[in-house]
This record gives sequence, C-alpha cells and structure tokens, in this order.
Amino acid sequence: MATTIKQSFDEYASNLNISDKQESLVSTRRENVVEAIDKELFLLDEKSKLIGSYDRNTLIRYLFEGDIDVMVIMNYGKHKDWDCADGTISALDKFKSLLDDAYPDTTKYRDENCITMEFNEFKLDVVPAFYYDTGRYSIPDSIQKKWITTDPFSFADKITEVNTNMAGVFVPLIKMVKGWNREVGYPIRSFHLENIMYNRYKDYKESYSYDSMLRYFFEYLPSYLSYTCFDPITGEQVDSYLDNNSDPTKREVAISKAKKAAEKSKEAYDDQDKYPITSIGEWKALLGEFFPAYG
Repeated sequence: MATTIKQSFDEYASNLNISDKQESLVSTRRENVVEAIDKELFLLDEKSKLIGSYDRNTLIRYLFEGDIDVMVIMNYGKHKDWDCADGTISALDKFKSLLDDAYPDTTKYRDENCITMEFNEFKLDVVPAFYYDTGRYSIPDSIQKKWITTDPFSFADKITEVNTNMAGVFVPLIKMVKGWNREVGYPIRSFHLENIMYNRYKDYKESYSYDSMLRYFFEYLPSYLSYTCFDPITGEQVDSYLDNNSDPTKREVAISKAKKAAEKSKEAYDDQDKYPITSIGEWKALLGEFFPAYG
C-alpha cells in the first residue's frame, strides 16, 4: 500500500529492481555461453566478466528491453594473431561460429564489437576481449578495424563510491530516472544518462529524499543535455548520437522531453504537502508503470 510520498518512492525503487529469478537466469545463460566458447578457445582463468549496466546494478526490471553484456577474456598468447585489423572481424566471426553450433535455434548477429544473441528473456552481447597487465582490456571494433582499449570496471567503481557516499540511494535514483527515460521512449542512451548523473552527484556526501532529488535533477537536465558529455574514465564523448541530421535533432527531442519532465516534476513536488493524493498521481504520470498508484 502506497499512501504517502515516501512509501510511493520506496515502492517505486523496489519495483525497478531485477528479480532473483532474473538474476539466476542471467547467471545460467552466461555460464553456458562462456562454456561453449571455452571448449574451443583458450581463455584466462577468469573466463568472463559481466559489464555495462548489469555490472553497475543500474539495469531496470524488464530485461528483454535491454542488453546484458558479457566480456569473454581470451588468452593473449594463444590468440595474439587476432590482435590486428582483420583480427577484429576474425575473432567475432569465430565467436559467432561457435555460438551457432551451440545455439542453432537462437537468433544471433555480429555487431560492432560483440555477437548479440536474442534469447526470449533478454539479449546477450558476447564481447571478445584481451586483458593487459595495466588492468585494462581491449575489445574489437569491426567498423574501424582496430582493437580499442576499455576499462568498464573503473566507472562501476565510481558509481559504487557515489552510492556509498549517498547512503545507498544513488543507484536507485539512477534506476528511477531510467524508468522515466523508458516511459518517454528512450531519448537518452543509458550510459549517457549514467554519466550525466555521475557528474551531478559525484561530490555529494549525503542524500536527500527521492522526490526532492528528482525534482531538481529534472530541472537541470535540459541544461545537461545541451552540453557535450564525456566518459570520466576514457575521456571519450558519449552524447554524439544526439547530433544527427533529422528535424528536430535527437538532442532537441531529448531536451524537449526533459523540459516537460522538469515542469511535471515541479508540479508534483509542489502539490505534495497540500494534495498528496494528487501528487502521487502526478508522479505516476511522469515516471510510468513502475510507480505505484495511490492506495
């Protein structure tokens, strides 16, 4: 029963979490896929790692709407012949061939740096990788035909650090904003959104109520979307996808939706003290199906 603003947001946070059953399914799928590759290729002792939103615990409940990324770590000494331009495609094609044999009835295709497998429950992106003593990894870019250096775990550490400083509410807050993003048609890519939120909250040493943080985050979101956003680990731009040739551009669409969210969240926040039932309805209209109705 959600009859107060606090109860509503606590239930919203819970509703966004991945279930134990889903976690178990991901674990089983990952183990089986990696085992199919390990039978034919030489992998490191630590054969694979989950990366992306799943590793950062910022993926929201409907797994079939997102991708789960697993990095399969190859033994460099055994497969160094792939460490070249043509090797980016050769490695991916070999992975696909092995997975075709193991999963003949599962749709799969080669993407820029992974083999995407379309299971009924979710998509699994299988990423070949080499590990280096520097602590970083390289993955194939089949478009540019080069191996690109990546460090997916340092950003996860930064998210965890902020979450600790904010008494465990930062990760749920990310999921809440992703719930809104889903409701309005995903105008902002997940990783971009996480970078925006990291940049806003990285210096916070305490937390506030979810309703307050969302109200003020949405107020400033149009401005954040107006400026270039960079990955704090690699320094690479993460928002270039918004600058396209459409009319309006993807950036203009995202900013427009963010402005509406700023307006609606302010209305909901301002109504909380005098009209809590109305406010809960307004928050639900903004944040979508995972936010509980009153009662």
